[in-house]
Amino acid sequence: MKFRTAGILSIALAVGAAAQTFEVASIKASKDGDPGSWVMQDQSGNLTTHNATLKRLIVFAYGVREHQVAGGPSWMDSALFDIIAKPETHATSGNEFKSMVRALLSDRFQLKVHQDTREMPIYALHVGKGGPKLTEWKDTVGPSCSAMAGELTCHKIRMVDLCDELARKLGRSVADKTGIAGNFDLHMTWTPDMFQVPGLSEVGTAPAASGAGGPSIFNALQEQLGLKLEADKGPVPVVVVDSAERPSEN
Repeated sequence: MKFRTAGILSIALAVGAAAQTFEVASIKASKDGDPGSWVMQDQSGNLTTHNATLKRLIVFAYGVREHQVAGGPSWMDSALFDIIAKPETHATSGNEFKSMVRALLSDRFQLKVHQDTREMPIYALHVGKGGPKLTEWKDTVGPSCSAMAGELTCHKIRMVDLCDELARKLGRSVADKTGIAGNFDLHMTWTPDMFQVPGLSEVGTAPAASGAGGPSIFNALQEQLGLKLEADKGPVPVVVVDSAERPSEN
């Protein structure tokens, strides 16, 4: 289970003594050289992964992002695993399924974690100088967000949800400092820049547009939505990996 506080995820770490488990699980080291990678619950309710690192499995199981995972063995970011795990019965909810994955990681990877809160670089979302340019939600569609490279379209979105979407793009937690309540429809486009995440030295400024000629995500927020991101520091919940072992293959 997870819940949001000011745009930054908090984490529930308990596996749950009576939680449903996978009836059978096959874990093998990935060896085919395929560049594709995924972690998902398939249509049959199975956990299916390909070229997944332990860190990515933790991100999936605990509902966090990679920058919220700390500690762990050196191979946690590099060893790749293919997993097929079948539940006793179809999982009825995302939270239930993630609890099952946490139990699997505890059993097969001997994963031991604890929750901590650390002061880390974050972004704070503020209202821009000219005020917000937001469209109030008045339809029956939503809540939903569709995100692609350089494009974000959302219906019935709160500012805290927008912060979560931005954090996925920026690899850093985003705190809602707008003071804006309500639900909104929004659409924004920008030119993705995969190679630069502004540092703390850029507090109060937006990076220049990317080399491809279009606006950066920072400039797009200001120009299209009337919002701005400022680099800051703040408390970020993290999952700390105390220990883990490579699983035996089967």
